[in-house]
Amino acid sequence: MSHLTSRDSELTISFTNLPAVPLPTALPDGLKTPTRGPPLPPGCSYGRLTREQAVNLPADPSDDSGGEKDSTGRSVIWVDFEPNSTENPFFFSKMRKRAILTVAIFFTGMTALNASAYSIGEQSMSRDLGLNHAAASSGLALYAWGFAIAPLALAPLSEEFGRRWTCIISVFLFWQCHLFMCLGKNLATVAVGQLLRGAAGSVGSTLVGGCISDIYIPSERGTPMAAFGAVAIGATGLGPVLLSWVEANPKLEWRWIQWIQYIILAAYFPFMCLIMRETRATVILRRKAAKYRKTQTGFTARFTARSEIEKVKFSIALRESLLRPITFLVVEPVVTFFSLWVGLCWGVFYIQISGLPYLYQNIFGFSITGVGLMYLSMVIGAILGFLLNYVNEHLYHRHKDKHGVEARLYIPMAAGVFFAFGCLIFAFTSVPGVHWMGSAVGAAIIIMGMLTIYICNFTYLSECYGSYASSAIAAQSFTRNIFGGAFTFLTQPLFDNLTVRWGTFVFACISGGLAVVPFIAYRWGPQIRARSKYSKQLMAEEARRIEIEKNGGDDAGDGALEQGVGCEGTPLSERVRSREAAHPPWDDGQVMRTLEMERDELEHRQQAGH
Repeated sequence: MSHLTSRDSELTISFTNLPAVPLPTALPDGLKTPTRGPPLPPGCSYGRLTREQAVNLPADPSDDSGGEKDSTGRSVIWVDFEPNSTENPFFFSKMRKRAILTVAIFFTGMTALNASAYSIGEQSMSRDLGLNHAAASSGLALYAWGFAIAPLALAPLSEEFGRRWTCIISVFLFWQCHLFMCLGKNLATVAVGQLLRGAAGSVGSTLVGGCISDIYIPSERGTPMAAFGAVAIGATGLGPVLLSWVEANPKLEWRWIQWIQYIILAAYFPFMCLIMRETRATVILRRKAAKYRKTQTGFTARFTARSEIEKVKFSIALRESLLRPITFLVVEPVVTFFSLWVGLCWGVFYIQISGLPYLYQNIFGFSITGVGLMYLSMVIGAILGFLLNYVNEHLYHRHKDKHGVEARLYIPMAAGVFFAFGCLIFAFTSVPGVHWMGSAVGAAIIIMGMLTIYICNFTYLSECYGSYASSAIAAQSFTRNIFGGAFTFLTQPLFDNLTVRWGTFVFACISGGLAVVPFIAYRWGPQIRARSKYSKQLMAEEARRIEIEKNGGDDAGDGALEQGVGCEGTPLSERVRSREAAHPPWDDGQVMRTLEMERDELEHRQQAGH
C-alpha cells in the first residue's frame, strides 16, 4: 500500500518498501512528454496505450503522424464525456428520456399486440386459406421463434450501427412484413411473413430493454422496466379486445386486422425516426473520436475512444454474440434457472393467448367478441403487476445497501407463488357449471405473477451481468420464446386429451417447483455470482462507470504523462489513491490494468528523481 501527498511544488511518494523522496513536478532531461498543441476539447485527456492496446487499435487513414510513441506504447487523446454532459445517455434531460422511452415502448406494444391479433383472427384465416388448426397455429409459433433467434445477433448489430439505426430499420421491416399477411394467399406466405415479422419485432423486446439500461442507472431502472413489461403483456390482452370486432365483421375479418396494424405503424414510423436518439455510450464516443480526428488539427496524439480498442471485428462479434447466450445458459446457473422459470411462464402465457378462444367458445359458449373481451383479464393482470412493481421498488431502495441486487427479489418471490396459485384457480374453474368469472380471475393472477417475474428477469440479469447484460437477456429471451412457440402447438392437443382443467394443473405443479428459484437466488445469489467470472467482474465495472459519471469523471486523466496531472488538474497520485479505495483487489479487469500502468509511471519518475 502506498501513501501519496501533494504539495505546491513537489510530489512526495512513500511506499512501504521505499523511503519517501521528493519528485520534481518537471520531468528531468531525456524523458519526453507529449507535445500538447492547442487546448483539448472538453472531456478529452492525454493518455497512453499499452503494447497490447496499441496493437488492437484500429488503423485510421487520417492519422498520418502516428502519435507519440515510447517504450510502453503510444500516446493518445482519450475521448470521454464531460462531467454531467448531456451527450452522455445517463444525463439526457428527463424530457428526452421520456420521449425515447415512449417511442421505444410503443414499438414493444405493437409487437405484443401482433401475437394476440393473429390468434383472434385465426378462425377466418383458416377458413379462407383452407388450414387445419395445427397449420394455422404454426404462424404464432414461428412468430415466437423469430423472437427467439434474432436477439442472438442484435448485440453486434447495435454495437456496429448503434441502437438508433438498429431500432429504425427493425421498425421499418416489422411494418413492411405485415404485407405478407395482408396480401398472402397460402400458408407458406403467412409462415415466412410471421417468422420475419417476429425477427424484426424482437427489437421491441430485447433492444428496448437495452435502451432503458443505457439511459437509466440501475437504481432508476425499476419503473421504466415495469412500464416496458406492463406494455409488453398488457398490449397482448388489449389487441383482441379491440380487434375481435373486426374479426366479427364478415366484410373485414383477419386481413383487416393486419391492415389496421399496418396503418398504425405507418403513422408511428416518422415519430421513431424523429425522436429516437443513439443511447449506446460506446457508439457515441467512437463517433465523437472519429469526428475529432477529422476536425481537430495541431495534435500529434490520436483522438481515441476506449471502445475502439475493445471493439472487435463484426464477424467475430457476431460469432461471440451467437455463442455467448448459449454458453450463459449452460455455465451460468443464474441465467439457466431464471431462464427456465420465465420460459415456463411464457409457455403458459402463449397457452392463454391461443387457448382462451378454445375455452370460452367451446366450454362457455361465447361469441368471438365475447372472447375478445375476456382478454381484458390480461390487461387487468398487467396493471396489477405494474402496481406491484412500486412496492418492489420501495423494498429495493430500502434494502439495497444491505442485500445488494438481491433486494430486487422480494416481490418476485411472492410472484412465483401467485403464478402457481393462479394456474390452480384457472384449472379448476375452467369447467362447465362454474361461472366464467373464476377462470378470468385465475388468468389475471397468472399475468400479474408472470409480469413481475418477467420484469425481475430483465432487471436482475442486467445488474448481474453489466455490459454482458444483452447476452444474458438474449439467453432468457431465447428460452422463453422457444417455450412460447412450442407450447402453442401443445395447446389444443393438451386441452383435447387432458381437458383444460388437468392440462393447466400440470403447469401449476411445475411452476410451483420453479417458484423456489428467487428464494435460492436471494439466499445464495452472492456466493453463486462470486463463482462467475462474468458477473463478478461486470458488476464491478458497472459500479465504477456510474461512480465516475456521478463524481465528475474521475478517470478523465487516465495515463496522463505530463507532471502527474490529468486534463482536469487531478494529480496522478490522487487518482491512484482514489482508485485503490474504490476498487478492491479482486477487480481484475481494466481497472487494475490502469492502476498498474499508473503505478509504473510513478515508480519511473521516482527513479528519475534519484
